[in-house]
Amino acid sequence: MAQIDLDDEFLNLFYDITNSKVPANVDLFSLKKQLIKIVDTMKELNANARKPVASKALGIENEEELPSGPAILVVDDLGVITYQLKVLLSEFEIDVDCSQEIYDAVNKYKKRNYEYVIMDLFIPTEREGFILLTELKKMANANNMNTVVGVITASPRKEIEQQCKARGADFFLEKGNDWQNQLRTIMDSYINAGKEEEDW
Repeated sequence: MAQIDLDDEFLNLFYDITNSKVPANVDLFSLKKQLIKIVDTMKELNANARKPVASKALGIENEEELPSGPAILVVDDLGVITYQLKVLLSEFEIDVDCSQEIYDAVNKYKKRNYEYVIMDLFIPTEREGFILLTELKKMANANNMNTVVGVITASPRKEIEQQCKARGADFFLEKGNDWQNQLRTIMDSYINAGKEEEDW
């Protein structure tokens, strides 16, 4: 069990940080028990959480099974962005799956026929983004899949686009003004082109 030392100095510091006054009825013993319970609960949650696998073990699959059929995979380490993109891309009437880290993204890609992947480059760093992009294109080529992989980033560095294209990115979009509508236009052209091929 975690050891937490509480005294009046600690409490005064705590309530000073939270801009509160130390209540007159604070019971140090009860507060200590509550904090210990919180710490132990967090330890248990962390122990049960799925840990990232090493890059050599990228082929390890989770127990969760994804439905079959074509879909879009959105990869971004910011939940607010994945949510925005899921809402935006859902209007194309194609399933949208989301991932917030590269190992989960690779596992999802191995399980489903994704026609499109839209990924942020900094997840959370540029290095991880390049690793994911390279791995996705490698798997697509190995399985004769024509997955369209688009990279989006807030970085204004022009050389990044060339590096992404060199690694197989089908399109590159900087998160500038009106980037969501630009992405909608890009995806609309890809999806409509795909529908025209099916009609033939």
